[in-house]
Amino acid sequence: MKKLRNKFSLKSKRSTAEAQTPQRITNETVAEHRERILAGGRRFKYPVQVAKHRLAIISIIIGVLAILFLTILAWHQLYIAQNTSKLVYRVTEILPVAVADVDGRAVRYSDYLKKYRSSIYYLQQQNSINLSSKDGQRQADHIKGRELDSAERDAYAMKIAGEKRITVTSKEVDDFINRDIDKKHISLDAYEKTVLQSFYDWSLDDYKAVVKTELLKRKVRFAVDSAALSKANSIASQLRSGSDFAAMATAQSDDESTKFNGGDAGTTNLENENSNGLVAEAAKLQPSQISSPVKGADGYYILKLNSKTDTSVSYSQIKVGLTKFDENFAKLRKDNKIKEYITVKRD
Repeated sequence: MKKLRNKFSLKSKRSTAEAQTPQRITNETVAEHRERILAGGRRFKYPVQVAKHRLAIISIIIGVLAILFLTILAWHQLYIAQNTSKLVYRVTEILPVAVADVDGRAVRYSDYLKKYRSSIYYLQQQNSINLSSKDGQRQADHIKGRELDSAERDAYAMKIAGEKRITVTSKEVDDFINRDIDKKHISLDAYEKTVLQSFYDWSLDDYKAVVKTELLKRKVRFAVDSAALSKANSIASQLRSGSDFAAMATAQSDDESTKFNGGDAGTTNLENENSNGLVAEAAKLQPSQISSPVKGADGYYILKLNSKTDTSVSYSQIKVGLTKFDENFAKLRKDNKIKEYITVKRD
């Protein structure tokens, strides 16, 4: 019995020793060995993967909720509260959100705010308007309606310009601004600081955008109004045939300031160039000579030189205004083709 126990003990020790002895890795056992090592590592890998997966899902949910919250907040500030702060204006310059739609053409919120903020700033600087007062609020409401209408007209002009391939070059914009700077005899830097920023809270780039839009709208007004050109040519032809200028002015001119005195525009210094460029055009004529229709800022002008000196010019004028663009725009509003996304008061 004792021998049997000793034999069993010896066999057990031998088995334990064999188990503790590292198994030799061969080509036949390398796959098994690799799988055994990987299996041990998976115990730590899978919990980390699950934790990362959950963290990614939570991060996505938080991000979506944050975007949703910011979207709702922005929508409320723009369309309910109608926030007109400079921060909101700059945001709308980056994000192309619409304030209205004109016959399928979006009206950018930034274009509306640019006009509105400028008008309000001008009133605050020049008239010390208090927007918190009842009168100040009334004026602000009036300006909102006016500037939204203006931004809508700009969008409509851009739509037509795209259809008719009408463009305005950077040179045209720069020439327009430089003429104004030359008349004021100041530098470009001074012009931006003392005129644009002080009166309108505009940067030079802001103003260039405004000028480009106005020049484009002017071109569009002329392009769509063939009837005005025909009328102007007819008047000029009748005058050259001997019709009385004063009588024609009283009967045909759209210029309320001169039509009832026979179109007489008075005597003007040659240096006092007006926005229509009429002084320079009149100076090219000889006394009693009738001009061809001249494109002004707001219509066609037929001029008659009365007299001139080296420093001044006296002339009469007949204006043929441009009406087609405004008529078409009014029809769009009547036909409910203008949709506004904010509520404004109009007189």
